Amino acid sequence: MKFEDMNIEKNVFDSLNDIGFEKPTRIQIETIPLIKQGYDVIGQSETGSGKTGAFGIPLVEKVRKHGKIQALVLAPTRELSLQISKELRKFSHLKGLFIQDVYGGVSMEPQLSGLRHADIVVGTPGRVLDHMRRGTLDASNLKIFVLDEADKMIDMGFVDDIKTIEQHIPKNRQTLLFSATMPSSLMKIRDRFTKNAKKIQTEIKVRDDILKQYYVDVDQRNKFSLLVHLINQEEGELAIIFCNSRREADAVARNLQDNGIDATALHGRLTQQRREKIMADFHRGFTRILVATDVASRGLDIKNVTHIFNYGVPRYAEDYINRIGRTARAGESGKAISLLSRDDHNSFTRIIRSFDYDIEKMVVRNFEILPFKTHRSEEFRSFSSRRFGSRFGRSNRRR
Repeated sequence: MKFEDMNIEKNVFDSLNDIGFEKPTRIQIETIPLIKQGYDVIGQSETGSGKTGAFGIPLVEKVRKHGKIQALVLAPTRELSLQISKELRKFSHLKGLFIQDVYGGVSMEPQLSGLRHADIVVGTPGRVLDHMRRGTLDASNLKIFVLDEADKMIDMGFVDDIKTIEQHIPKNRQTLLFSATMPSSLMKIRDRFTKNAKKIQTEIKVRDDILKQYYVDVDQRNKFSLLVHLINQEEGELAIIFCNSRREADAVARNLQDNGIDATALHGRLTQQRREKIMADFHRGFTRILVATDVASRGLDIKNVTHIFNYGVPRYAEDYINRIGRTARAGESGKAISLLSRDDHNSFTRIIRSFDYDIEKMVVRNFEILPFKTHRSEEFRSFSSRRFGSRFGRSNRRR
């Protein structure tokens, strides 16, 4: 099936042609007709499957220009909000819809001005609720309510904000809920917000044939040294290294830089302007390696990411899915490597059992031991440098 077979409004269809959208993904094929018909839809699919297009294309079809705020899209992070609004602008380019971003960490003033003219609002729950309480976001004409990455919004503690927002929008509306996973806490929201919803679930696990997954056992003291060795050995375009804390991300990025590796940290403590600059540089390939907390693991569509390194293993299987989903997108191949110290094995075992992943053990026998500094002026561990040859051997598939 092609987009031309889906009876899409001409100016939206022409916009899709302009940006090179030709063949819809599976989630788009299954959800777009239902959304066009007015059904509430619950969509669950793997990361990188085209969920933004699945709800965004029929959404911009339904919204008319200068009709006040007719659609509200909630997302868990500022980065994802910006990405969604960017895609919606592409889909509606020839229709001329006004789309306003609404998120925290920046001045209210530009948002106040934009909300007076907005046809569609995309934002994070906290800032959307702020505007509603101030009376600067008029949702009385709202026809479509979208929750994207809904499971992550619940995980991040936005459930009360979302419920309050829902109480202040029309009951006679269309609700679209998209999520990679469906935990019990989200099921309550789903059942409360939707009416006779059509449920669409495609594959939620990245295919083993395009995403190769490995784990490496390593002493915690040598984890950074192994990471440097793997980065230097692996051939790829872009890489994301995931850490479990802001402090760890900063330290890893700084030590990589000290070892001549182009890396930048991304986490929630950075200013919005700084985060946007980092993401723009990474998108353009100016920065080759991003060292991130899970703020970057949801929803971001970054092309050409070939490698994911889990420097810290996440506690929850859903977070692992979303991390590795940053690579092997749109049919491209990718590789995910998890560095496991003794304390990581319990979490990693839960991940494997939850999704029955085929994860291969990678054995790295020799690598240079490097110092790791927690601050620029002090070394966390200092080892005498010893350089060996490196050689991979792979064995013991772990399921």
